[in-house]
Amino acid sequence: MKPNYSLKKLKELSKRYARARRVPLHQGRDIVATTLEFSHWNEVMKAHRAGWSPTKAQLSRVENMFIDLLPANESSRSESGSYIEALIFEEDVQHGKIEGHEYQLTVSLGDVHMCGTGWHLHVPEAPNKAPRLEIAKQIEHEAPVNEARFQHQALEIALKRAEQERAGIASDWPRRTTMPDKQGVVRHPINGTEEKIWYCLHCDSSITGEQIANSLWHCPSCAASPLDIHENAWWLEDSDTEAKPLSDADIQRRPDLVVDVRDTRLKLDLNPEKITLLIRSALIEDASNASERLGALYAEINVHEDNDVWITFDEDLWPEGKDPVSALAVAALLGIRVEQEVCLRELPFAWPALGEHTFSTVEYTEIMLKAYADQRADKPIE
Repeated sequence: MKPNYSLKKLKELSKRYARARRVPLHQGRDIVATTLEFSHWNEVMKAHRAGWSPTKAQLSRVENMFIDLLPANESSRSESGSYIEALIFEEDVQHGKIEGHEYQLTVSLGDVHMCGTGWHLHVPEAPNKAPRLEIAKQIEHEAPVNEARFQHQALEIALKRAEQERAGIASDWPRRTTMPDKQGVVRHPINGTEEKIWYCLHCDSSITGEQIANSLWHCPSCAASPLDIHENAWWLEDSDTEAKPLSDADIQRRPDLVVDVRDTRLKLDLNPEKITLLIRSALIEDASNASERLGALYAEINVHEDNDVWITFDEDLWPEGKDPVSALAVAALLGIRVEQEVCLRELPFAWPALGEHTFSTVEYTEIMLKAYADQRADKPIE
């Protein structure tokens, strides 16, 4: 690695470290200098001008510092060399073990999800929302996650990953979003607006620039997302309510772990919407041509309080006397009764019998359009 390239990468890393830790740039560079065994960054620059370049051991120490701080996709080691030489991206799922028991760790929209056999630990991105551990009731007395020590280790891993994710977000955002100026002005990470007082749409809190920057733009009171943080309380303009200034004492910290034991087995809840969906799907399966398929889609399906079904067909789209065999079979499996009737309704297309000659919707549409074209006002009557 060329000396000038080494210095360039070290500057880049110190800048990202300062953003991730939300500290001034000179502090980030001094920390990197200390890791390289210099007293401060100026000594690094002097040594560089004299021909110095970092050793592999020194680069490895800087790399390890970033592995502990940043998410894996920003700090993973490359098989071919150091992180400083080449960045690689992590796989979507990280695997590990706690006391011999395997777990998977993923991040979705800033939230950390840690899963094992019969349990799921969720750490929200917002720093003042409680982590929640869900344990399957059916293995409640067998799962190792019931033990306090296991829970503590799992939570420690998930919280560290959450902090890494927050550091990665901070390092990607513009500097002014996480570091207020002397007047306390900060920049919104999404719309770019700069103000020193901000307002939460959810709880009507008035938040200082330093408070909102420290919480990475989640409301320090109610944990609302950055999308709900605005430069003015426009929703209060026509009301008697005023925004409430948020004191530092009111800022919520990360609550303790919430443990929720529940039966996670899937259960079928047969409501009218789901019954209608299954019955209509079966009616489409019973259709033998395009006209009957339209009849299946156009049929009126009513589900009564006891879940019994009443189907009303249009007599021009569904043949009288034709039993919907598949729909009746589905109803029998669900343990419900089906009543049928036929009536005349206003149809969306003329000549419903045209669809009896094809099963293809494309072909039916072509035939229908041709029939309509024959009815044009400018077409001569033969």
